[in-house]
Amino acid sequence: MLAELQFTEARKEFSALYNEVFNSYRPMIIKRKQTEEVVVLRTDLQKMLLSGFSLKPEVLHEADGSITLALDQLDIFVNAASLEEAIKELIEDVKTYAQDYMQRSQLFINAPNRRPHFPYVLRVLLCENDEEIRGLLEM
Repeated sequence: MLAELQFTEARKEFSALYNEVFNSYRPMIIKRKQTEEVVVLRTDLQKMLLSGFSLKPEVLHEADGSITLALDQLDIFVNAASLEEAIKELIEDVKTYAQDYMQRSQLFINAPNRRPHFPYVLRVLLCENDEEIRGLLEM
């Protein structure tokens, strides 16, 4: 089982908590009241946990010569004159969706069709730049 700490103790000893989680690579559960729990985890370990959530857009060559990228994992679709333009548009749309998802996370987490998007959204939000997001696209 993971180590647990009560919220009050975690607040008082935040520096020690942070050092334990970061330096020892040990996630920690912070508990408040009887039912509220959160996990504190290093970012690099979170990225590792999410590495299996791949973004695999389908490339569709349209009759007019344009390219459509269909990202079924997030229900995002873009169309552009070239593959490179479509990739850039897809990255922008994915970033916008991820930010919107987090701003309205309570709504999206409770929507059965949007709930499964959470790990993909978190994986995108952990990226530091567009190049890193592009690296998530398995094309």
